[in-house]
Amino acid sequence: MHLGSLFNCSPAVNFASRDVANPNVQWGPRFIPDWQFFYVISGEGVLHLGPSKYRISPGEGVLFGPSGAHLLATTKATEYYSVHFTFHSDSPVPVHPAYLIRAASAVQLDAEPERFRIAIPDAADIELPSHFSIVHVEALFARIVKEYVSANAAYPFALRALMMELLTLVVRSTLSAKADGPASKIGPAIDAMREQPGRQWTVAELAELCGYHPGYFTVIFHQEVGQNPKQYLISERIKQAKQALLRGEPIDAIAAELGYASIHYFSNNFKKETGLSPSEFRQRPNAPQTDNEG
Repeated sequence: MHLGSLFNCSPAVNFASRDVANPNVQWGPRFIPDWQFFYVISGEGVLHLGPSKYRISPGEGVLFGPSGAHLLATTKATEYYSVHFTFHSDSPVPVHPAYLIRAASAVQLDAEPERFRIAIPDAADIELPSHFSIVHVEALFARIVKEYVSANAAYPFALRALMMELLTLVVRSTLSAKADGPASKIGPAIDAMREQPGRQWTVAELAELCGYHPGYFTVIFHQEVGQNPKQYLISERIKQAKQALLRGEPIDAIAAELGYASIHYFSNNFKKETGLSPSEFRQRPNAPQTDNEG
């Protein structure tokens, strides 16, 4: 299932706590109505999610949602953070999930859970990780719990902002892991398009850089990036065009540098991708303006 763009998310924290559980405590098998982060401070936990099993050591966490049954348990005395949230909510006011949690059967627990993807503008589609280890995330969980428990004025709004920060950390960590892991299969092609966006790259040329047959290259490229090579090259050109426009570079020079045959073609392509012409983009109120006065 695709959750849409990260930029369109309006998350709401439904519950947040820091707690301690004895050894062999378990939650489930069950279904929850929202999403949950479970992060181990000390001790050890384990998550059964469909046929997969994730051991959660100190400094690690898991993320799971409403699509599949799960069983969460401790193997020793464990201190942990638990945060329930939704990705999309008109209101940031917490809605406690307890009354909508329901039991699951052993058969349901063994079923393969649905996978969720989310689009990261100007980057890629990613699959949300079930298990993670992220630097500095523990301090953020502490802030979320403190805000939830204190319930000071406007705390739901503050929780929304903190949840956006947490999701950003998860997204960046996932993208970084892809760059260091499987996505390195297409790393040479990605680097080439970023460094030479004005070149008219063919799939065969890009595949050769990575040592693959063009057909196989296209398949793994789409799996890792969420776009085909042509779409990625267009996205990279538009990203670099935006940066050049905000630096005040002439539109004709930008078009030539990015491999467009004419300003007209560049402008049409830019507007198709962004909804604005290059001039309109540069003249937005929040865009830096260059000093053109003599």
